[in-house]
Amino acid sequence: MPTKDHTTDWLTQTWTAFSDILFRFIVSRVDTKEDAEDILQEVFIKTHLNIDKFDKNTNLNAWLFTITRNTITDYYRSKKKGYEFDDTIANTLFEETNSSTPPAFCCLEPHINELPEKYRTTIYKSEILGMKHQDIANEMGVSLSAIKSQVVRGRELLKEKFVSCCKYHLNEEGKLSGDPDCARPDCNH
Repeated sequence: MPTKDHTTDWLTQTWTAFSDILFRFIVSRVDTKEDAEDILQEVFIKTHLNIDKFDKNTNLNAWLFTITRNTITDYYRSKKKGYEFDDTIANTLFEETNSSTPPAFCCLEPHINELPEKYRTTIYKSEILGMKHQDIANEMGVSLSAIKSQVVRGRELLKEKFVSCCKYHLNEEGKLSGDPDCARPDCNH
């Protein structure tokens, strides 16, 4: 571990050596290059603020990647405060409408949160974050076929929740159709 006098030089050299690798790691896991740049900056700040906690017997690479993974997790937690709807989930669950506005999704977040853990996590990563199935499988340490099955089953469970709570019905293609009514007294959302 460098002395306090050499900390700045050591940190600069370390950052120069690892920043490109960390950036590639981040950009493969977030939505935009701009978000990746923001996260990388946050990692640098956290690294600088916590340099005194670095143990010289610890693998530097592992330490930096731990900070990076935690920062990416923080990024997704901050985004989770309000689900942004994109066409992905609308196309998989709902019939195509002539309207330029998507269906009302007042119950999406509660319905996703009520799914069993393995479906909730997979649906959130796949449908909300837009992660590729292979990336989810790698991250969760399961097979690609398991993730695909969880996505299909999770979508079916979501459809059931929209039918029972929001007055949608399934059309002949198995997609949700109808006008939502999420204010029904028997719906706890």
